[in-house]
Amino acid sequence: MQGWKTENCSSQPKELEMVNANTYIQRRNITSEERDKADGSGEKEVVYSCECRILSKDEYETYLQQEENNENTLVSMAAQAELYEKMLETEENQMTIMQAIADLYELQMGGE
Repeated sequence: MQGWKTENCSSQPKELEMVNANTYIQRRNITSEERDKADGSGEKEVVYSCECRILSKDEYETYLQQEENNENTLVSMAAQAELYEKMLETEENQMTIMQAIADLYELQMGGE
């Protein structure tokens, strides 16, 4: 896998593009900028810049696997967060019930 290099484009580049059966281009940090055309006509054009690197087919497949693993991790983390929220809610409900029981006990014992 090659390092990231700067690329300038006249059309919006894709984040992942197949060059041939064994080579892919991966891009990130894609930005656009409007500027005057170089021909001096005074017209504006949109140009794009980004970072890019070349991936072999094996590196591309590894990249896809990493993306899938990252997505699975995020889904798992979201599920864990949801369970934690429910656990906190249950704990809060238990504390409310316990306080109500304690209040009833005090009322009953205080009345004797």
